[in-house]
Amino acid sequence: MLGYDTTYVGRDGATVLLPRGGHVITKDDVERLRDSGVYFVWVEGNEESSDLMYEWEVSERVARAVAGGDNTYVKPARQGSAWIMSSINGVLRVDINGLVKLNLSGNALLITKQDMNGVVKDELVGIIDVIPLSMQREEVEELLRFGNLINVVPFRRRRIGVIITGTEIYQGRKKDLYYPIIRARTDKYGWEIVFNTIVPDDEDKIMSAMKEAINNGAEA
Repeated sequence: MLGYDTTYVGRDGATVLLPRGGHVITKDDVERLRDSGVYFVWVEGNEESSDLMYEWEVSERVARAVAGGDNTYVKPARQGSAWIMSSINGVLRVDINGLVKLNLSGNALLITKQDMNGVVKDELVGIIDVIPLSMQREEVEELLRFGNLINVVPFRRRRIGVIITGTEIYQGRKKDLYYPIIRARTDKYGWEIVFNTIVPDDEDKIMSAMKEAINNGAEA
């Protein structure tokens, strides 16, 4: 039985040539592997009794360690990787110093979306990619010390007031293009627009609109 995912790299990128997970290598597989430049393979054996852990085990364990709190979950991926997903709409927080230290370990890479970005439920926010095919269990324990590097914080302000400014827009000389963009963003993140208006370039009218937005429950 094949012990790991084998990769084929072509003009269109990398794909899984033969998957692990019960796949028995056949004579035809040998030719396909050779055509892809794979002349040596790992096969499943007595892993349970050894001190080795393999990439598909390590990636999930490390991903669960670095994903903090209750607002993320882990999905196994191909080729020794694991995906860290957001379970809520919120703001992604990444411990940058911890991420750098983990990535300098030489055994695993943590790739994330940028810190302080807005994310939505079931969005991919990070990937753990294990570099060696196998590691000693004590090496894995060292990686598990890098805990709580990624978290998603729920939005604290969800009620939005929108005040579009510009005398030319107020007078109808130009069409407002801002509101549809803002509305698309609020719909994406589950926010609510509680106040919306267009005002001319007049400080008193802008200030009055701000007060009205707050009186209507706007938090931002």
